Amino acid sequence: MILGIAIVVVLVLVAIAILPTKKRDRDGTHTNFVQPFVRPTNFRQQQLSEEAEAIADEYQRRADEAWRDELGEKATALFQCKPATKPRSRKS
Repeated sequence: MILGIAIVVVLVLVAIAILPTKKRDRDGTHTNFVQPFVRPTNFRQQQLSEEAEAIADEYQRRADEAWRDELGEKATALFQCKPATKPRSRKS
């Protein structure tokens, strides 16, 4: 009886493992992703949208630049530090 239940459980687990998982959309978009390219209702709204995009792009560019500078400083500091122990010389 217990052996039969164990076999059924194992078969169910194997079937679950073999079944393909839910695949993502082919284009890589997420279902909760809001499309930023909605047609504006008037010219002023279009101007505001373009300005907002420009500000966001500039902010992202500056953030990336600051991150690269900080990463470069950290890498330089890591490569400049001397090893804590001196290599031991071999005695022949």
